[in-house]
Amino acid sequence: MSSNFKSERKSGSENDTLPEPMPLEDLFHKYGIERSHADNVARNALELFEILAPIHGLGPEYRTLVEMAALVHDTGVVTDLENHHRAGRDILLRHPPAELPERLWPVVAWTAFLHKKRVGKEKVAKLKGKAFGKMPEDLQDVTLKVAALIRLADALDYSRMESRLGKATFKGRKVKFEIIGQGAEIDAERMYKKGDLWSLLYDTEIEFKPQSKKS
Repeated sequence: MSSNFKSERKSGSENDTLPEPMPLEDLFHKYGIERSHADNVARNALELFEILAPIHGLGPEYRTLVEMAALVHDTGVVTDLENHHRAGRDILLRHPPAELPERLWPVVAWTAFLHKKRVGKEKVAKLKGKAFGKMPEDLQDVTLKVAALIRLADALDYSRMESRLGKATFKGRKVKFEIIGQGAEIDAERMYKKGDLWSLLYDTEIEFKPQSKKS
C-alpha cells in the first residue's frame, strides 16, 4: 500500500482506528439495515444518477459507489435512531463495504452523515474543519455529489409507499420529475426539502410533481 493511500485512509476517519472492511451482507445483518428501504433508495439513486448524469458529471465508474452508498446510508439507525447519521458515519469509517475500492471507503461514510439533516453553505464549511476536509479535494467533491443524489433518493421513499420516478422533462436549466405512486404527494414534498444540497452544488433547478390522480 502506498504512503498516499495510508494517509488518505487515516484522513477520512474521525479517529485513528484503521478500517476493517466488511462485506455488504454482513453490514446488513450486524446493523439491522432495513432491506426494503435500502433497496428502494438504491433503485431511486441509480435512476437519478442516470437521468441527471449530464448535470452531475459523475462518470459511469461511480455507479457502483452510488448504489453502495444508498444501500448503507441507514447503517446507524438501530445503533442510534436520533443521531443515526453520525452513528452510520462512525460505523462505516470502521467497517466500510468490502466491495468498494479502499480509496472510496470514506465517501460512503460521509454520505451517510450527510443524508439526514439540512445541508447548506454553513454546514459544508464546517465539514471542511472535520476529517472530511482532510480528504483529497476530488473525493470531497465526489462525496457531496453522491450525497446530493442519496438525499433525493431517500426522500422518494419517505412514505414507504413505493413511490417511483415517472417522466423526466428537461427544459433550459430546469428538470421536472413526475412522481408516481400512492405516496407521491408526501414524497415529492420531501424531495423538495432534501434537494438543498443539490441546489447548492448546481445551477439546474429540479422540480417534483406528483402524478395527478385519475378518477
